[in-house]
Amino acid sequence: GPTSARPTRRWRIRRRDRPPIRHASWHAESVAYPYDEYANVWWASLKSDRWAHCVLNYPNVKREEIGCWPRNDELDGKIPNIKAIFWHGSDWFNQLTNINKEIAAIKKLELVVCMDSTITPSGLWADVLFPIATHFERHDVALPWYKGHYYIHRPKVIEPLGESKTDLQVFTELAYRIEKIDPSVKDFGKRYNPKAQRDYFQNNETTDEAYLTDWWKNKVQAHQGVKMSWEDFKKHGVYKFVFDKPHVAFEEQITKGVPFPTPSGKIEILSTTLANITDWTKTQYGYEIPYLPKWIEPFESLNHPKAKTFPFHMITPHPRWRTHSIFHNIPWLRETYQQEMTISARDAKARGIVTGDIVEVWNDRGKCVVPVYVTERCMPGVVVLYEGAWMDLAKDGSDRSGNPDFLTLDEPSPAGAFAYNTILVDFKKTVLDHRPGWDTQATSRSVVFRRDK
Repeated sequence: GPTSARPTRRWRIRRRDRPPIRHASWHAESVAYPYDEYANVWWASLKSDRWAHCVLNYPNVKREEIGCWPRNDELDGKIPNIKAIFWHGSDWFNQLTNINKEIAAIKKLELVVCMDSTITPSGLWADVLFPIATHFERHDVALPWYKGHYYIHRPKVIEPLGESKTDLQVFTELAYRIEKIDPSVKDFGKRYNPKAQRDYFQNNETTDEAYLTDWWKNKVQAHQGVKMSWEDFKKHGVYKFVFDKPHVAFEEQITKGVPFPTPSGKIEILSTTLANITDWTKTQYGYEIPYLPKWIEPFESLNHPKAKTFPFHMITPHPRWRTHSIFHNIPWLRETYQQEMTISARDAKARGIVTGDIVEVWNDRGKCVVPVYVTERCMPGVVVLYEGAWMDLAKDGSDRSGNPDFLTLDEPSPAGAFAYNTILVDFKKTVLDHRPGWDTQATSRSVVFRRDK
C-alpha cells in the first residue's frame, strides 16, 4: 500500500537525476539517494493524479492541465505519450483520485507492471506482477519518519519465499534486459562499480550487503561524521546521533543574518516568485495563483452550483484501523470494524436512515455502496468516508467496499496536492448488498495473498 500520506506525489521517468532506488519517498537524501553515478536515465514529471487525464486526452492536452514541471532543455513543454506504467511499492490504482477515469485510461495502455509484496487492487489490474521480498526477507536500514536522528538496522530473518526478489534485484535484472534488447542503452545496472560483473547482483544477500556497506562507508561515515563501522552497526542495531545543542529553526538567519531562500532573502508575505510570473502555461501550477494569501473557493464545495444536485460535502480522513490501504485485507483486523460512511443525525432523520442501513453514495464520477453510521458529532451537510478501502467492483460498476476515490476529483491543487476533500455527493437508502467481497469472503480470499500457496 502507499507509504506516504495523501500529499503531493509525482511520477518520474528519470534522466540526469538520482536513480529510482527503493525507499525514495520524499527527500530523505542520505538513505533514499545514496548514489550519483549512473547513466542514461530520462527524467520527466507530471502530477500523478493527472496520468489518466493525460492518457485519455493525448495529444489534445495542455501542459498546465497535467502539471508538467518547467525544464530548460528540448523536452520543455512536451506532453508525454504514456504507453506503460510501472507501479512500485504503492497501491496507486486504489489510492489515486477518480478511479473510474483510471479504469478507462488503463485499458488504453500497452503495459502495466506492479511490484509489491502483496497482491493489491493495483496488482490485480497489472499485466505483470513482480513479487517483492518483505522487510523480513532482506537486509535494510530504516530512519524515523520524516528523517530523524538515528538509524535502525533491519536484519533479514527469513529467506525470500518463492520467486521473491528485492526491489534492487528486480531493477538490476530489468536493466540488463533493456541493455540486451537495445544495445544503444549502455551501463544500466552498474551503479556500484562500472567494472562489476553481473554475478555481483545475483544473490539477495550479496546485493543488499554490497549496497548498504558501500552506502554506510561513502555516505554515512564520509559525510555525516559517523565513526561506527558497518559491522558494529549491525551488532548494535541502532546508531543515534548526539548533538551538542538542540536544533533551532532559522538560527543562522536570526543570529548571523544569513538570507532566507527567497528572491528577496527575507520572509515574504508577498510571493515575488508568483508575482513575477507572466505566462502561467509554462509553470507546473496550471492556472494563476494570487501572490498575496487570499481565499480561493475549492473546485467543489457547498457554495458551488453543483450543490443543488449533490448537496453533501464529503471528506476522506485517515482510518485508525489501517494505514491508508495497508492491512485492509487482513481478516483478523476486518473483524474489528467495518467500512462505513458517517452522517449527521439531522440528515439521517430527514432521510429515514439509521445506523447500519446500507446507502448508495454517488456523484457524476462514480458510486459506492456502504453501511451508515449516524452521530451527532458529524456536521449537517457533511459526510465522512475513510480512505483506503480496497476497491470491489460490482457488475453495475459501483464499488461495494466503500472506497471514496470512486468519488474524488482528479484535479490537483496548484501546489500539486490531491483534492481528496473537495467532493460533492448525494446518498440514499438502498437494498443493494455492500459485501460481495472482502467482508463476507475475507478468510477465503486471504489465501490469494500467501505467496507460498
